[in-house]
Amino acid sequence: MPADSGIHFPALLKALGISALLLGASGCSMAPLQPPALTNAPVAVPATALSLTELYRLPVGPYGLEPTEKLLSLDHQRVRIQGYMVRQDEPYEGLFLLASRPVNLAERADGGADDLPPGTVFVHLPSGNAGEIPAYRPGPIAVTGVLDLGARQESFDRISYVRLQLDALAIDVPSSPLASAAAGRR
Repeated sequence: MPADSGIHFPALLKALGISALLLGASGCSMAPLQPPALTNAPVAVPATALSLTELYRLPVGPYGLEPTEKLLSLDHQRVRIQGYMVRQDEPYEGLFLLASRPVNLAERADGGADDLPPGTVFVHLPSGNAGEIPAYRPGPIAVTGVLDLGARQESFDRISYVRLQLDALAIDVPSSPLASAAAGRR
């Protein structure tokens, strides 16, 4: 800058420093705004109830099983499903099967000719528990998690179409006519 510009740099820096000090003291500092404290809390997204009878259109038509509009609309959404844990002779790590009725699955003896109803859901444990084998629970249960649709080969060579990624290892015993009827038979 030319010497005769009339701007004296030490004086200018001093003035800027005093202005910054005054702004900071008055609460008008240039510090970034902090997000509200609630942003760190997990957001509880409500789960939509999905019945195992709502997975496929009935009656079954000439094209076989066709997913319902409700099932398709809930892909990648949080859902709650009630059913029965399938009792497996050889359970798999990281998942269990949920069916609309009690089923015993003897894959070694029955192979592909098992009694699984078409509306069976493959329930995957949370990623931190993927190496665990879930313990069988008799009677009706309810599970909550994120629904995932589409044909996929599971680690044990079965093809799944409807999967549920569990939120947590919590499995509820529902208070419904289904639960009451099962309790009466014990």
